[in-house]
Amino acid sequence: MNTITIRTERSGDHRACEQLVREAFWDLYRPGCVEHLILHNARDHADFVGELDLVALAGDLVVGCIVSTRARVVDAAGTSREVLFLGPLAVAPDRQRSGIGGALMRASLERATRLGFCGAFLYGSPDYYPRFGFRSADYWNVTTADGLNFDAFMGIELIPGGLADVNGRLLESRAFEVDPAQLAGFDALFPVREKHVTPTQFAQ
Repeated sequence: MNTITIRTERSGDHRACEQLVREAFWDLYRPGCVEHLILHNARDHADFVGELDLVALAGDLVVGCIVSTRARVVDAAGTSREVLFLGPLAVAPDRQRSGIGGALMRASLERATRLGFCGAFLYGSPDYYPRFGFRSADYWNVTTADGLNFDAFMGIELIPGGLADVNGRLLESRAFEVDPAQLAGFDALFPVREKHVTPTQFAQ
């Protein structure tokens, strides 16, 4: 494998990252995907953390990327605490299982810690993310916005005790809201791909 370099995303990387995210998520969680549009919209949102907008390069080729947005955990009394929400994290399909995703995640967590975030949450594979220190969000009595919990919903403290007083519902950035009409128009800018129903969509 080529040596991988991780750096902050530049404007010239935008299209390559969106294409990469589309390829990595296509048919994974739903027929087609929405993650490339989320990435596109998030960059212009107030919750976007530019310092955590990272790409992995093999030479000059973008082979992975990760972004993060500010989120809130709101408790029963209405008290809100800022946390970080990680993702999407994507690696080019032909480069997966080669350590690129792990390198991006470690770089993101290190930078987020330096920026002073108390903790971070994500949705992802419970077989993969615990190796970085993630554990079930239920450990901190944090649920989704709908009051739910499941194995794929995980969090991590970025400083010791950072989530000790954090509990309640995680409210993601509105950058994650997807308008179907905008999605259709945005997806039309990319090569045509057929959508399928796949077993991974029923495993979530």
